[in-house]
Amino acid sequence: MARKHKHPEHVNHERWLISYADFITLLFATFVALYALSKSDATKAAIAAESMRISFGSPSGSIIPQQPVIETAVPSDKNRPIPGQTSDGPTKPTKQAGKTEFEEMKKQVEEYLMTKGMLNKVDVSIQERGMVVSLKEAGFFESGRAEVKEEAYQALAEIAAKISEYKNSVRIEGHTDNMPIHSRTYPTNWELSSTRATNMARVLTDKFKVPPDKISATGYGEFRPTEKNDTPAGRSRNRRVDLVILSASAEKTEPVSLPDPATESSSETSPESSP
Repeated sequence: MARKHKHPEHVNHERWLISYADFITLLFATFVALYALSKSDATKAAIAAESMRISFGSPSGSIIPQQPVIETAVPSDKNRPIPGQTSDGPTKPTKQAGKTEFEEMKKQVEEYLMTKGMLNKVDVSIQERGMVVSLKEAGFFESGRAEVKEEAYQALAEIAAKISEYKNSVRIEGHTDNMPIHSRTYPTNWELSSTRATNMARVLTDKFKVPPDKISATGYGEFRPTEKNDTPAGRSRNRRVDLVILSASAEKTEPVSLPDPATESSSETSPESSP
């Protein structure tokens, strides 16, 4: 019986593609690792990652890797130093914050918010009129209410400390979306926005001892939106309270206060005027 003729196996001339693909993958991974090692500013990278997380609607903390935390003793609110005060009593800041100080304050506030997972509840920007800390409704107020949430006090304490370092005036602006509100307490968005701004001013001055002569409060209702109100996301961004740390040029438009009587009396009793 004749043997069956065995056909020679077909030579695969494309097997080199597998090795080539593996090489390209390893090369790509190498360059990604080198690029990551070359990035020295980890804070900015984490902030960018947090922004991407918020944009894609990912749950909190799913993108930013957790950094090791060193436990330290945290003083209670009762024993915590009050911003703008020393053991001898209140002290008034003498320095006016400018663009350089605003940029440093912005970086410090964002770093703090990142450690607390609150970057999606606060926006910080530098504008011509000064530094604007935009507090979103979701993190600081209940819907349709004007009372400041107590769980937001920790973030407000950090912001109040930065405000108290400089003598810049602070304008607190309440904003809403264009959805009508009809209640006995807040007949329109005017009342809701202005009451939120006033309550925020009370928290900063009463609890965190920010000098009240630096603070003003106003309500804009739905008439100063930053986003269009035709989407839920846009309306959410418009429901906010802005803390505007005014620049020197913006402060020129603020009302001028009367001279401090204590300052006048001290100048009148100077050595040159004494008998």
